[in-house]
Amino acid sequence: METYQANKQATDAQIAAHQAEIDATKQSVAANQQGIQEVAQTTKQRFSDLATWYVKGETTVRFEVGDSALSEEYGQDIKTLANQALTYNGFVIEVRGYADSTGKLEDNQQLSKERAQAVVAYLLQNCHVPTKNIAAPGAMGEANPAASNETAYGRAENRRVDLKLLVNKGVAGSGGN
Repeated sequence: METYQANKQATDAQIAAHQAEIDATKQSVAANQQGIQEVAQTTKQRFSDLATWYVKGETTVRFEVGDSALSEEYGQDIKTLANQALTYNGFVIEVRGYADSTGKLEDNQQLSKERAQAVVAYLLQNCHVPTKNIAAPGAMGEANPAASNETAYGRAENRRVDLKLLVNKGVAGSGGN
């Protein structure tokens, strides 16, 4: 009977030790499940944020009548925006070229394209912005005038390329950095 009692006590001790291990494992599993849920929520939010872009900078480049050549004065503005862009993860520089309403519609469409392409070439060659970080240049033609095409000043304002530095919230995180 003593042997039975001794074996029973040893078995009871083992059962108690195993139960303590089971309880500890259950707590660990619960903690891991909480962590998994938090990661899943964060991941879901980041994917949701992939459609959100912050505008972190803008500049406009102006052109002479019928011309798509960049002047030196605007090169520095482009470089400043490009240098700012290179400090971010998940950035894109959007480039949209425009023309005033002087001349034929088809010619203005082509001119706006050439202006946008000139700015993109400058970003690539002089500012070392990776191709993947430049949105396909938009040739906007006479669309979205910045000013009235009825005055010389307005037409000069419309001969432009608008650049926007966009940072993706899903890639950069909530602060956009």
